[in-house]
This record gives sequence, structure tokens and C-alpha cells, in this order.
Amino acid sequence: MRSHVVGSLLLVAILAGCSAGESSNPSALPELVEVAGPAREVMQAGEYLLDGRLIASDTVMYVPVPTLKAMKYQVSQFEYDQCVRAERCKAADAVGQGQAKNLPVVGVSWQDGQDYAAWLSERTGKKFRLPDYLEWSYFADQKVPESAQGGLDENEQAALWLQEYQDSYKRKQEQEVPLAPLGQGVANAYGVFDAGGQVAEWTNTCHVRVHRISMPRAESRLENCGVRTLGGEHIAVMPDFIRDPKTGACSVGVPPRYLGLRLVTED
Repeated sequence: MRSHVVGSLLLVAILAGCSAGESSNPSALPELVEVAGPAREVMQAGEYLLDGRLIASDTVMYVPVPTLKAMKYQVSQFEYDQCVRAERCKAADAVGQGQAKNLPVVGVSWQDGQDYAAWLSERTGKKFRLPDYLEWSYFADQKVPESAQGGLDENEQAALWLQEYQDSYKRKQEQEVPLAPLGQGVANAYGVFDAGGQVAEWTNTCHVRVHRISMPRAESRLENCGVRTLGGEHIAVMPDFIRDPKTGACSVGVPPRYLGLRLVTED
């Protein structure tokens, strides 16, 4: 009789241990900031052409959902490595591998971001995901470039776009430095660090190409969800499996140097 009782207690203990191992762990939550605020003008993602000529993207007045929270910092090497050790994520490319808590993980694809978000959601009990581009542009506090503002004809817009490209290229040449630690400088108006810096961040927004004809007025749109939009110093797009921007980047300005991750949650 005693052996049956001991055996039953042992089985209960084993099952309890298994359940504890699978339960969520709120203490594993990354540091989050609330990014809700008033509506403001942001650029839409996409490639826009008028009569075959590249023009600036449309802008829109946008406000995020009130419950939106974003990671204060980009995903670190240490955080991403925990997912790799759990065999839920693929190891980052060599440029981004490591266990440093103060360096962002880079050398990761959009699909890697999906895998990491799924793992972190299960681990914490909160639903995490990559942001949409409008969400990212809002909490990154991106300013609408002069070439996208109204009141310009297409020649003035093209000239400004070319100048912005040259300025962007010059800045990138000046930024050819090793990967910088997380938390450089000061947080932006929403409490977010490093958005728009040397690490471009994957978003869930599919690439769209908009063709417009002035005479007669017409428009066509082509969406490609095998290519995703990146948030950074400027808008870039890339196939969702790419980890190194030098091998597959298409951008409105200069291709980004590194690809990284920052997640959001509405829980």
C-alpha cells in the first residue's frame, strides 16, 4: 500500500515539475515603454512612381492603439541567444553572434524575428510581434523628409530626394564603425533608444509598389509579402530570409549596415 502511495506522489511531483517548466515566466519580460500619443504625420512604406519616375512616399496622419508598448532597446545578443539555446531560434550570423547583454543581435532575418517573437510570447505569457512600419515610424519618432511634404512639383521633389540620398550616403560613410552598444545617446520622445541608428529593424509590413499615371489619372498597387519593410535612418526593403543587407537590400536611400529586431506588444 505504502509503495503505491509513494509512487503516486512521485508521479504527481514529476507532472508538477513538467508543468512548471512549460509555464510562462513574467520575470523574463524585456523592458517596455508605452508609446501611445496624439496623431501625427508619418511616411507610409512603399515605392511610389509617377509616370515611371520615383517620387516620395505618401504621408498619413497616424495614431497607434492606446495599449501599444515597444521594447525600450533592440533585442540583445544575450536575449536572442536564450532562444537559440532553447532550440527555438536559429543562431545569428557570425557578425551578430554572442552573449553580450549590451550589444544588439544583428545578422538576423524577418523569419528569425517571427521565431523569436513566438518563443518570447510563450515564455512570458504576453503576445509579442514585430511592429508594422507605421507603428515603428511613430515610436521611432521619424520625421517626414522635406521631399515628402506637400506643395512641391515633381521636379522640386526629385531634386530634394537626390539631395537626401547624397546626405544619407555621406552619413553612412561617417558611420562605418563597429557595432555600437545598446542605449547610445538619449532616449527619444517615446522613451525608445537607438531607433533610426546603425541597426535597421525588421517590420511586418509587406513591400508595396504604387504606379501612378498623371494623364489620364490612374493608379495600380502591387504587394509582395516575400519582401518586408525595414525601419531605420531611411526606409529600406528586403527579402524576408536575408540576414546580410549587402546581399539583398533595396532601399530608398543607402542600404542599411546591420539588421536587427525590436518587438512590440498590445497586452
